[in-house]
Amino acid sequence: MDHQSILENFSSKKFKAIPRKDFKWSETYMEIKDPLVYYRENYIDFRLECLKGIEGDYIDISFGIKLENKIIGLIPLFLNKNSNCNELGFLENSVYPINFISSISPNLKKEIVNQIITGLLNLSNLLKIKKLTFFDQLIPSTKLSLWHKTLLQHNLKCHISRELFTDLKLDYLDLRKHYRKSYKSLISKGSRILNSHKLKGNDKSVWEEFKLLHFKAAGRKTRSDRSWDLLFNEILNNDSSFYYCTDKKGVMVGGSFIMENDFEAVYAVAAYDRELFNLPIGHFLQDFIIQDLLQTNKKWYRLGRKFHEMDMDSPSNKEIQIGKFKSGFSTELIANFRFSL
Repeated sequence: MDHQSILENFSSKKFKAIPRKDFKWSETYMEIKDPLVYYRENYIDFRLECLKGIEGDYIDISFGIKLENKIIGLIPLFLNKNSNCNELGFLENSVYPINFISSISPNLKKEIVNQIITGLLNLSNLLKIKKLTFFDQLIPSTKLSLWHKTLLQHNLKCHISRELFTDLKLDYLDLRKHYRKSYKSLISKGSRILNSHKLKGNDKSVWEEFKLLHFKAAGRKTRSDRSWDLLFNEILNNDSSFYYCTDKKGVMVGGSFIMENDFEAVYAVAAYDRELFNLPIGHFLQDFIIQDLLQTNKKWYRLGRKFHEMDMDSPSNKEIQIGKFKSGFSTELIANFRFSL
């Protein structure tokens, strides 16, 4: 099945699904209210590049919905033509909801969402996809989304995972009250033995030092050189930020890349010197990042998933420990909903 045939599943007589390459994705993205970093074009490129080298053949089938010569909604989506079975999804092999521009009526949204979900279910059968998962609840909210309500109508199973956020609308003193109690002394200790920095300009040597630190921490090369270049270009264009800390000799011992937009910041990539595990490097650095983000008008710092040993996807102990560490800086723990057949 070719690309065009795939997208026909999401089209109707009223609106059409248009491939990402055939329109200016970033212009539509700017019209979305509270746009998420995950839907940024550069983030989609980065994620696709990270997936290269993993078993399978990933193809970008992200698309926009076109109504009367205007793109009114965006959905990032990859197809993995695996030798064993095909897969549809975006992050964590889950299909993410469509994001609409601000001026779309509720009835039209309902019609489009129903067409997309029905199309995904049909496509799943055509491509013999064994497991199709839909993701919902991307930001803290007290209401169920249209995506959620429509999925319920298709009688899908619903599982819950959890995600951590820090509320950047608070001032620092109020936010710090949410820190895990033990972190405060660790941050103070870090401030006495470490120096914090935010990369400015085009100092590639600092970025190369972080790449080397990441390699040492992982014990292997986990990303392509192009994926690193995509992130560094984010810094050069002032679209994202890189924070790091050094010891008193000026040697980098920890770093964290934060991908951003005007609405939120996302904890994207981090690495710390594993030989200095007894030092509060991560605690000191995260506090520095939060203080800097508070100087912006962003609403949220997305720390990432808080894994639990009973989660349906059986997370590793490392993932559970990372989530535990990040939870000590969070102000919100929300439920993510994962629907599956």
